[in-house]
Amino acid sequence: MMPAIVVLPMMIIFASVQRGYAQPGTNMGGLGNTEAGPITFAIERRNRELALRGVTLISQGKKPDSRESRALLEKMNQDFKQLQVVRLAMVNDIKNGKPFEFKRLANDASEIRKRAARLQTSLVLVEKPEGEEKPFQKVRFDRSNIQDAASDLCLEISRFTENPMFKAGGAYSARNAAEADKALNAVIALAANIKNSAEDLRESDR
Repeated sequence: MMPAIVVLPMMIIFASVQRGYAQPGTNMGGLGNTEAGPITFAIERRNRELALRGVTLISQGKKPDSRESRALLEKMNQDFKQLQVVRLAMVNDIKNGKPFEFKRLANDASEIRKRAARLQTSLVLVEKPEGEEKPFQKVRFDRSNIQDAASDLCLEISRFTENPMFKAGGAYSARNAAEADKALNAVIALAANIKNSAEDLRESDR
């Protein structure tokens, strides 16, 4: 089984996330370890750490709405689950020596990019000064290396989800957060380039 994920809020601060959020209905179907979902418990751990430091989190002047927070947390949990589901299918194909069909590969890469980008938008693993973001580098894969690129994508997803801070009982650390952030950025970039390349290769077959 793949381990769970820790996610930290970015622009939306879940100051109201408490154990009461451990509601049924967000079970990860065997891919997560808790009923509430790994993201919920990760935020709780991070908030407890900040509370020990005497740090107060305020949500942009708006009163936290538990329903909205729970809905967003559930969406984040589902995004994480779907990353693992798509990766698992790709890994099975690789193990079975099955070449990726370009249409399916493009769709899978698109799904991964969408879910990973949405997670990145909703959380902050590492705070970066404005203007420090590196520009996205476009890479075109051909028939000789797109399979290897897909394998690299599976590896980066694994590096992200299996980061020590994402495991049950794991604690937040700056080092682990930086490594998770690096892996997530790699997932998004690889998925985008694989999607575009697979679409181009599919068009060339027509």
